[in-house]
Amino acid sequence: MKRNSLAGQTLSFVVSVAIIIAGIAGFKALIYKPDAVASAKSKPAFPLVHTEAIRAHEGSLDISVDGVVTPFREIEVAAEVAGKVVFKDDACNGGRFVTRGTRLMKIDPRDYELAVQRLENQLEQAVASIEELQVEISNTDELIKLADDQVELEQNEVDRLAGLIQDGIVADSTLDRAKQSELTARNGSVQLKNQRSLLKTRQRRLESAHELVETDLEKAKLDLERTEITAAVDGVVIDDLVERGSFVQKGEPIFTFEDTSAVEVKCRLKMEELYWVWQQAGQEFNGLGAGSIGYQIPKIPVTVRYRLSDRKGVHYEWQGVLARFDGIGLDEATRTVPCRVLVDKPRDVKIVSNGEDSAAHGGLPALVRGMFVTVTFHVDQSSPLLLIPERAVQPGKALWIVKDGKLDEKRALDLIELIQVKNTAGKDEPCWLVEAAATGLASSDRVVVPPFGVLRDGDSVRDDDGQGDTVSVEASQ
Repeated sequence: MKRNSLAGQTLSFVVSVAIIIAGIAGFKALIYKPDAVASAKSKPAFPLVHTEAIRAHEGSLDISVDGVVTPFREIEVAAEVAGKVVFKDDACNGGRFVTRGTRLMKIDPRDYELAVQRLENQLEQAVASIEELQVEISNTDELIKLADDQVELEQNEVDRLAGLIQDGIVADSTLDRAKQSELTARNGSVQLKNQRSLLKTRQRRLESAHELVETDLEKAKLDLERTEITAAVDGVVIDDLVERGSFVQKGEPIFTFEDTSAVEVKCRLKMEELYWVWQQAGQEFNGLGAGSIGYQIPKIPVTVRYRLSDRKGVHYEWQGVLARFDGIGLDEATRTVPCRVLVDKPRDVKIVSNGEDSAAHGGLPALVRGMFVTVTFHVDQSSPLLLIPERAVQPGKALWIVKDGKLDEKRALDLIELIQVKNTAGKDEPCWLVEAAATGLASSDRVVVPPFGVLRDGDSVRDDDGQGDTVSVEASQ
């Protein structure tokens, strides 16, 4: 049959229509569902979100800041007397550690020894002069006693002669001579008493001179002691400025000494952090009066940590106490409060390896100046605190809470501190500390954690209670 014939064209049309009908029938067969299934309409499922529980924070509130170690005391030792340096111990060289009482330097003492000897001789002379004067005073007292007896005798003679004159037995001239003798005896007694008064005045002058010589002698002995310079406390010689054979003047610096019995750590606290420090329960203000409390800081325990850059997982710890403000007020540039931490045992170091105390030796021997450290303040909780996973906190300090199957958004949270907390798997997890009373949250609440889609306040959701895989879907419209 020819294709161009009428019969061929008719057959081609019939075949094409049959193919189209067969295709439509097959498509309907594919999309066909039983009436029972098609009539059942399931309710739309609420979005599934992943949540984690808010936990209560146990123990103290730990606030960590950076700090730098500074000397507890830096003593600049100067020469207290002038002279030539005749001795210098090797321990007086810079960088050497010395113990209290170690003789470090000596200045030529000969001039001061001679001064002590001269004043001791003067003191002996002053003592001898006082003893000699005391003998003179004693002799004068005896003479005064004799003179008084002589006056008494002459007075008795005058009285007898006066009675005889009345009887006409003796002449008036005899009575006058007796009275003259009495006056002479009385004059001698007065002169001796005046002499005794002068001797007493002289005695006070000699005693004052004696005391002056004693004072000069004490000063000379003190200068002699000052020719030897010893270490006042345990510490390290930072810098030595003179050598043996040098001549030093009084008041001239000779070396600088650092007290190593304790060290201080300079750090800065934000006002928000200082607020929690002030809430420390049972504050202790060094026994100061109530009027000074506004300018003091509570003494709270502190842990000082130092890490070596090439030793991962290992750090060194010292225990200290928050001692005082470093001055008064806020720093104008940083708006922080400078503080000082006192570490009274800088050589009592503990090595911590992977969170556990290590018995390994060969660590840092002491906490010394210039170290950049981390200072952790251990503040007792004044109110209940909660732990919120860091990944649950969204921009703007907001988070989502699931309550009774609905979302509740919390905004502008007052975040205290970001700390590392062990989770159920035993791994460190960053969590924010918040105050329960200020946020209206409780440890029984659950927070939504990523990944999640578009969420709105009040939307209904399904909570997986932290079980299974995380599902990210959009909230229902």
